[in-house]
Amino acid sequence: MAQKMTRACRFAWGKGFVWLFLVSGGVVHASDAVASSQQANNDELWRRSVELVSRGDFSAAKNTVAEIPAGLPLVDRVRGWLDEYEANQKERKQLNQLDQAKYVRYAKERMEREEYDRALGWTLAAADLAEDRKAFLKEAWLNDLVNKSLTEAEKYRNDAKWRDAYGYYWQLAELFDREPRYKKLERDVLTHLRLESMFEKDSKWEERIEKVRWDDAEYALECIGFYYVEPADFKAITEAGLEHMLLLAESRSARERFEGLKNEDDRHDFVSRIQRKLDQVRATPSLDWKDAVRHFRRVVRDINRQTVRLKEELIVSELMRGALDPLDEFTTIIWPQDSEEFIKHTRGDFIGVGISIVSNRTTDEIEVVTPLEDTPAYRAGIQAGDIITHVDGTPIKGLSINKCVDIITGPENTKVTLTIRRDEKSHDYELTRKRVKIQSVKGYKRGDDERWQYWIDDDERIAYVRLTNFQRNTVEDLENTLDGLMKEGMRGVLLDLRDDPGGLLDTAWRVSSMFLKRGENVVSTRGRHANENQRFDAPRDGQFSDLPVVLMTNENSASASEILAGAIKDNHHGAVVGTRTFGKFSVQNLIPLSRSQAKLKLTTARYYLPSGVSLHREPTSETWGVEPDIDVELAQKERINIWKMRREAERIGPPKPEGKDEDVEKDDAEGSESVKGADADDAKDGKADEDDATAKDGDEKEKLPPIKQPDENDRPMVDPQMDTALLVMRLHLLADEYPTLAAATVKEPNGKTANP
Repeated sequence: MAQKMTRACRFAWGKGFVWLFLVSGGVVHASDAVASSQQANNDELWRRSVELVSRGDFSAAKNTVAEIPAGLPLVDRVRGWLDEYEANQKERKQLNQLDQAKYVRYAKERMEREEYDRALGWTLAAADLAEDRKAFLKEAWLNDLVNKSLTEAEKYRNDAKWRDAYGYYWQLAELFDREPRYKKLERDVLTHLRLESMFEKDSKWEERIEKVRWDDAEYALECIGFYYVEPADFKAITEAGLEHMLLLAESRSARERFEGLKNEDDRHDFVSRIQRKLDQVRATPSLDWKDAVRHFRRVVRDINRQTVRLKEELIVSELMRGALDPLDEFTTIIWPQDSEEFIKHTRGDFIGVGISIVSNRTTDEIEVVTPLEDTPAYRAGIQAGDIITHVDGTPIKGLSINKCVDIITGPENTKVTLTIRRDEKSHDYELTRKRVKIQSVKGYKRGDDERWQYWIDDDERIAYVRLTNFQRNTVEDLENTLDGLMKEGMRGVLLDLRDDPGGLLDTAWRVSSMFLKRGENVVSTRGRHANENQRFDAPRDGQFSDLPVVLMTNENSASASEILAGAIKDNHHGAVVGTRTFGKFSVQNLIPLSRSQAKLKLTTARYYLPSGVSLHREPTSETWGVEPDIDVELAQKERINIWKMRREAERIGPPKPEGKDEDVEKDDAEGSESVKGADADDAKDGKADEDDATAKDGDEKEKLPPIKQPDENDRPMVDPQMDTALLVMRLHLLADEYPTLAAATVKEPNGKTANP
């Protein structure tokens, strides 16, 4: 006789991501109450298998399922999934081990040639794959490489070869991410490098400082004094600003560009007066914001005007860049030239023609990544890969990406003509600027109609949704997307937060509340002032609070992404798969500085998850970010492939020609998210490392024969983190529908009769 029972509670994600199976109530006939010991054992094995999957122990789950007798379609299906998953993981591990051994060999080969920068590149690739990274970093040969690299980098520093020195320090900082001295060396050299390149011939440095005003800087310092998350060290702020002035005066390209710095007497006078003021500040026990304003005003209004006579906008911009360095990395001044781009990404729309563009490093041209759907560019037929050569008849080759955005965008309903080169032929497109909506909610792939498709497992009705940021229109877009999918029978969703840098706190709260029950905590904030201490709870039962969710995160999931991941995890409404998040648990407020549209983005509070912890990453932090329930680390080649698949999925129009690989700047343009390319290490996709390298012989350099170090990307075009999330969701849904194997003898998944 059929067993009758009702579910006393919904199938829930339990604490620590352990599922609870609660069955009670109903009428149970005496003949059904006595189950065979084999049936009871099989049901226990089934429950144990599901729990093992929930903890990410897929190998143990596979072995447990293997103990259940074959023949039941439900079990056979699960066994097939787990067999395939284990085979894939075994292949991944073998490839990682082979690559790791190869990279170590390549690094040592470069060391023998005294090519320590290249050796560091291969060492970084090897460390990425090491099963025990800490032990790997302690190996004797690696310690020898580090010491020799530091010696080489110091030589480059002494010779003012900042780019070469930066290559060493950047790789050391990446290799030893817990070692702050490498980060400091990297930052110092990067400042020199930025100043050297800033004033080179044909640079567009003046564009970025238009409308920079001292009054804005003065008010910014006052706001820092009153509202920063903790009492700011204005002595350190003042020292850093003055030290930056000395770096500016030492910059070779600045001395070549500006008449005031070419004159050694004027430059020496400027430096000596700044140094005296710096010594005065260092001798002072402490300073407040008014003292910092007084010292900086003296630099801007007196010392500069009486000596080198640089543009005041430049002095103010560089002075404040240095001054803010002792604060956290998220506190910054958004000067007028960058203000509109910033607002565009928080608001979620802009006035333009609707294209995502990048600056191609190889050709110094502006290339279309993709037209945005339902926009003037899309309707006019502009395609991915098109080259924009002119705007309104003016050539744009060599212009900065921000300048190109400025001249392409403009008032609504005005016209702009883009000259497009495609297949060596040029065409003019006259477009009318319209309000363009930035999509922050995306799907798995585009369908034949070029709309986003969300079903990643149509049979199980599992959807995939990717959030690219948390802007003002994200809540409405996500609600509409999930509502539509629910009407189509969605049973679970994979929510992808990988590479989502975050956004608005209000949006994070509202999105999180969709998946929570009334009164459950989303996040709390605590700051220096009482008005920063707030608690954000779900105001009502979220419309998707009963929807099974698996979130995917990585090291670039930050801020609002971490709020959502933490709220779902801490309230036991879903699982997190991937890698630990970025660790940005700070709140920034945007403070207008003047009518010129300048704004201060100021850290005023910290986020706290429902568990009561704030996981902000400080230089000395031992733990940070939201840890996934199931950790799935990726090799660099796998990250590159995922980036390629995602980039291809976003294209609208004809597919990319075979063999075309763009080398693009990582810039935002026309409302698009940042375009992220593959890392520019020696380990480039599909290319052998072969060059005419040099070795040192005393002070002499001689040519060495080329060396081949091939490193083709032999990884399959798959996403291991998504595969893991999908497997977890599949098992969750099956266990939800079939809490016992006895239930599965009545109906197979998808309504098919089983074991009649």
